[in-house]
Amino acid sequence: MTDKVDSHTSGTLSDVDRIVVMSVPPGGNWRDLPDDFPSQRVRQIRHGAANGGGSRSTYYGRLQNDRPAYTVNTFITRPGNGCFIHPDVSRLISAREAARLQSFPDSAKFFGPLRARAMQIGNAVPPLLAYQVARTIEAGSFVDLFAGAGGMSMGFEWAGHRLAAAADSDRHAVAAGQANSPDGDVVERADLADDEVLRSMAKRALRRSGGSVSTVVGGPPCQGFSTAGPCRISDPRNHLVRTFLDAVRLMEPTTVVMENVPALLWRGKAFLEELTEELDVLGYEASVVLLHAEAYGVPQLRRRLFVKAVAHGHPTWPVPTHQMLEPWYLKNQPAPHSGQLPVATVADAIGDLPTECADLDDLVMLDDPTTPYQLWARGHLSVDQLLPPGSVVSGDHHPQPASSPS
Repeated sequence: MTDKVDSHTSGTLSDVDRIVVMSVPPGGNWRDLPDDFPSQRVRQIRHGAANGGGSRSTYYGRLQNDRPAYTVNTFITRPGNGCFIHPDVSRLISAREAARLQSFPDSAKFFGPLRARAMQIGNAVPPLLAYQVARTIEAGSFVDLFAGAGGMSMGFEWAGHRLAAAADSDRHAVAAGQANSPDGDVVERADLADDEVLRSMAKRALRRSGGSVSTVVGGPPCQGFSTAGPCRISDPRNHLVRTFLDAVRLMEPTTVVMENVPALLWRGKAFLEELTEELDVLGYEASVVLLHAEAYGVPQLRRRLFVKAVAHGHPTWPVPTHQMLEPWYLKNQPAPHSGQLPVATVADAIGDLPTECADLDDLVMLDDPTTPYQLWARGHLSVDQLLPPGSVVSGDHHPQPASSPS
C-alpha cells in the first residue's frame, strides 16, 4: 500500500541532547542519566525532585511502543520538556509522528517553521477526542474560537457539524485551519479581543448559519488561574475567557463547549464556579468533566477539562470506549468507567512511519500499515470504522475539585 506524508522531520539536537537520546531507555527519563550529567537543567530537576518539588517524570523521557504517549505539548523539538524521544531510534519524534499521536490524520497540514508546526500540533484538541464529544450534540452549524490548527473543528466536522466561522490570531495556525477544513474559506485570522472584530465575526457566522448558530466551541487561554490568589475570571490575564462569553452572548447558541487545562479543577475552582454561574445567568445548564484522551481512542495519556453548557435540557457526555490508564481522576469522569477496548499505543500510531526523517516538506514513503489506527490515519478507514458506536450519559452540572489521582 503506497502512501506518503509530509512534515516527517524532528528537532535538531545539541551535543548534550544527543547524549540524552542515546542514554535513556524506553519508558525512562532524566533519572536514567548519570549523576554527573553535564546539564544545569538536569541538575535543577534532580535537586527539585529531591526536595519535594515534583518529579518531572516525563522530562527527558523516551516513549514506549506498547503504551500510549504522554501528553504531546508544544515542545516536541527538544527532549527536556516532555517524553518525546522516539522509542526505537536516537532522535526526537517528528512533527508527523506527534500529529499521529494527537490523532490528526495524515491529510492534516501544518505550516511555518518546525517550531510553529510543533505549536500547532501541541496546542490542538485531539480531533478524535473532539469527535467523541461532538457526536453527543445534534449536528448543526458551529463556530470555533481560538481554533489553532483546527483539531476541534476537524472532530466536529467528522460528526456531521458544519463550520460557520473559525478564528485564531496566529497566521501559521490559521493557514493550517484553512487547509484542514472543507469549509476553510470561513477560517480567518482575527484578534478576538477586539470587540468590533468579534461582533463582525458573529454577524458573519449567523448569516452563514441562516440566522442561528447551533454550537460555539473553543479553548480560550486563561493564564490567571495558574498563580496563587482568587483565580477569578475578572483577572486581566483571563480577558479571552470574557471574549468567549461575549461570543456566546452575541450568537446565543444552543450548546457551548469550552476546553482547557485540567489544573482549572484544583487551582481554579473559583474560576470554574464563576464561569458556570455566568453561563447559568445566560440561560445555560453547565457540566464540567476531565476527559482521558486514551479512553476515547487517542494514543496519548492526555487529560483535558471540558465545559459543556446547553440552553435546553441537560448536558450529555460520551461514555468512554477504551480502557483508562493511571494516573486517573475517577471523580471527574462523566460516568463510571466501562470502556473495554485496548488503548491505542505508540506503535499502533506511528509504527509504519520510517525511522529516518526528511526535510520539512519532503514526502516520505510509508511502510505497510499493520494496525487499524495506521489505516485510519492514512485515509483507508473512516472514523466510524475505527471507533465503536458511542453512547452518552447526562452530566453533573456542579464542578468537582480534583484531588490526587485515584
